[in-house]
Amino acid sequence: MGMASGEGRVKCARCGFENLPNAKFCSNCGARLERALEARFEASALLLAVGSAYLIVSLAVNAIYQVAIFAIISIISVALGLYGAYELYRGRLSLRPLASSILSVALGFVVTFWVFLLGLGIRGVFGPGWVIFVAAGLKLLSDWRARPRR
Repeated sequence: MGMASGEGRVKCARCGFENLPNAKFCSNCGARLERALEARFEASALLLAVGSAYLIVSLAVNAIYQVAIFAIISIISVALGLYGAYELYRGRLSLRPLASSILSVALGFVVTFWVFLLGLGIRGVFGPGWVIFVAAGLKLLSDWRARPRR
């Protein structure tokens, strides 16, 4: 039985090459491969993507998000979050994707929490989307602290 393309493969954090499952070094660039780190940041990337999707849906269906300041903050958060999610998923753990991710989480939290507080006084308007951004922020912090030092 042959292995399906990509199944069990280990993606290189430096160049993105998919190596054989038992490889310790990248066959393309020679960098050391770290499986656990990749898995941790993939979860962070997923949380960032979910937060971005939540904001996109909120912009489309929730009238409060169409207030100019909420819309602008949401759009910036979505753009930064999708960029950060993509880079972290690809295994690129530099300062730029991390900063983008942190800023996305902060902006997403601010706008969703503010809308949540405003919506408490308007029946049926509020949503607890800010919880997604709290979870994403905590996961990013946990992953960043657990990363191996080079």
